Amino acid sequence: MLYYINLIFFYSLLGFILESVVYKHYKVNAHSSIFAGPYTLVYGFGIFFCLLFYNQLSLILKPNFISYFIYYLGFALLTTLTELIGGHVIHFFLKIDKWDYSNHKFHFGKYICLCNSFIWGLLAITTIFYLHPFFTHFIIENIPPHATYIILLVFTLDLLTLILKNLKIKVLVLKQIFSLFLILISLRTK
Repeated sequence: MLYYINLIFFYSLLGFILESVVYKHYKVNAHSSIFAGPYTLVYGFGIFFCLLFYNQLSLILKPNFISYFIYYLGFALLTTLTELIGGHVIHFFLKIDKWDYSNHKFHFGKYICLCNSFIWGLLAITTIFYLHPFFTHFIIENIPPHATYIILLVFTLDLLTLILKNLKIKVLVLKQIFSLFLILISLRTK
């Protein structure tokens, strides 16, 4: 269990770094995460789902061109679904859109587009087949349990801060709506 937690947070950190580099290159002044910490969970969960898919399929597929093509399609689909679900979850709970592909060609709604699905598939296949064995052996498996618990504690505090901040905004909005309602009632009684 700790291995999977470390895996998700490690790839979430790498995803955050990757997006930060891309944002810097394109001179976009944005933060890729909804959290204060340096992790973008959609990357961590995307690789996690791809690894589950790979571990199941590798038991029945022999390594050849067709199997790699199947992996690629599966990885592209899983990462795209992760991005789609993540975008909707963030919008549902926080009422924000961290990404919007509406102005991209071949988009499907705000949260996914064909061009990015192609890129996610390439990134996932590169990560799973070439980078993950190295990262697992030298980093992920060597994270001590107490460090994982500290990461979970920091993440939990970050999540609670996000929730409380979101609730505070909703309470302020409700107070403003209530104040307007009282003003309208007082104007109507005059």
